[in-house]
Amino acid sequence: APPPGAFEVVLTIHPSLGKRGEVRFWAPPADQPVPYVSLPFGVLFECLDVGNILFAWYALACERKVLLVSSQVSLLTVCAEILTSLLFPMRWSHLYIPVLPRSLTPMLDAPMPYLCGISRETFPYAVEDISDETIVVDLDRNVITLGPNVEDLPALPHSRRKKLEGALKANAGDVFWRARNLTKGDVLRARASGDEGALADMLDKAGAVWEEKVRTRDDAFQLSFAPDSVNLEFDEDANVSPDETKQSRWDAVQEAFLRFYVSLLQDYRRFLPSG
Repeated sequence: APPPGAFEVVLTIHPSLGKRGEVRFWAPPADQPVPYVSLPFGVLFECLDVGNILFAWYALACERKVLLVSSQVSLLTVCAEILTSLLFPMRWSHLYIPVLPRSLTPMLDAPMPYLCGISRETFPYAVEDISDETIVVDLDRNVITLGPNVEDLPALPHSRRKKLEGALKANAGDVFWRARNLTKGDVLRARASGDEGALADMLDKAGAVWEEKVRTRDDAFQLSFAPDSVNLEFDEDANVSPDETKQSRWDAVQEAFLRFYVSLLQDYRRFLPSG
């Protein structure tokens, strides 16, 4: 584990503004440039594909209203924590309730940005309370739904977005499909063949695999799958072997987001008024 505490970095944007012109960052120790986050990043990448993860992260970076939905309460907190960790060196400073109880669903119409999570069981009772500006992220079905009044997110610089997306796909792009007993290559070959029936059957089977897996997330005891389980057709091993010295894929994922922020903010002085 890293040493306790953190370094505070104070950056003066414009001297004439005094204290108002200072931006403060809290950085990890110099020999550990990526902050240690003891979270199972693979869970988020199993629930959502890379495109939807990028959209959810960018919505939070733009301080929008985001609501996570899942049938498994344990997924809500884990995925919410992972998404907020990807904002580093920024911090989520708005309303944050990873598991929102039914009695507090009126808060989903709050006038400020929020990141909340709600169980699928409670979701029907909250529909009337959800703001029209809310982005709903379904963790079970890999679906993002935009409220009728959600404004378009500002465009990301194309080259930097492609670089970030490429790094995520290179390091963790296979996790989503492996959780469904497939590889990206299997899906691409099925699409290239033009056989819509075979593709539909493959995706239906993948969906059944994921539904069976996700149903057990909240179980106190993770029991073995039944002998006829479709999950037994594939043995996922996404962890790095202890004998390997290469960088962990999840360190690389965090570093990709950090590099994006560095590349985006490094020339900020060019956009400040002179004088």
